[in-house]
Amino acid sequence: MITVTGGGGGSSPTWVSRASPTSWLLNGVAYGNGVFVAVGFNRTILTSADGLSWTGATAPDTNYYENTSVIWTGSQFVLT
Repeated sequence: MITVTGGGGGSSPTWVSRASPTSWLLNGVAYGNGVFVAVGFNRTILTSADGLSWTGATAPDTNYYENTSVIWTGSQFVLT
């Protein structure tokens, strides 16, 4: 499950749960160039332009099982 804040902010922001397109544990999330990227077990990669709707993908390297983190370098996302 991915949880994002919605509406208003302030001292009592509203939390909205969104269904994840994966059942695998997620380990990290980064934002850059207008895109959120979340990563996790089983080579899971999720992307979202708005933090609400997520699209699933799989890292291409089959020898790499767990994505533990992701960062935005200013020009690209890097998985570890």
